[in-house]
Amino acid sequence: MKIIWYGHSCFEITGSDGTVIFDPYQEGSIPGLNKLHLKGNLVLCSHGHDDHNARDCVDVLPKEFKVEKIKTYHDHHLGSRRGKNTIHILTYENMKVVHMGDIGCMIDDLSKIKNCGVLMIPIGGYYTIDTKEALEYINQIQPRIVIPMHYRSGDVGYDVLSTNEEFIKNRKDICYVKDVIEVNQETQKQTVIFEKPRN
Repeated sequence: MKIIWYGHSCFEITGSDGTVIFDPYQEGSIPGLNKLHLKGNLVLCSHGHDDHNARDCVDVLPKEFKVEKIKTYHDHHLGSRRGKNTIHILTYENMKVVHMGDIGCMIDDLSKIKNCGVLMIPIGGYYTIDTKEALEYINQIQPRIVIPMHYRSGDVGYDVLSTNEEFIKNRKDICYVKDVIEVNQETQKQTVIFEKPRN
């Protein structure tokens, strides 16, 4: 499969099973990012905020996929401040691809995502978990491929978010790519840092 990053928390998973879009964002919702116009077979949105829920930006030709969900919260206060969040677990080419959305809390039961193939996890803090909490999740989940998301980079992203610098310092298996990476069941353990979004 190929994983393409469009910035923020938006990814395209594409390959032999079809195309899935995670968390597309509305035009103007994220500083530094342009309007999206994507095509896919399924759109998965973690919650209803504009920077994660632009279903109308994707032309959809429906197809069925195996998707499991874990209901969580967007904050540390049972959703009272920012609402609920959904973790999506997509089975794609016999791999588990996990998108954590805007998770803002720590959860105890990680059995459904333990040792997953791909983990997309926010690290920027303020609206979501921060780098320290993300690293704790990674240590517990032990994914093969880690992809950090929802952080500030240059002129892209919200000012209140942290950059990925601290996260990178705490990972030893960094792999830098432009805006796309191809992975399969033989891909070695690594932390993927996209150099710039495809936007």
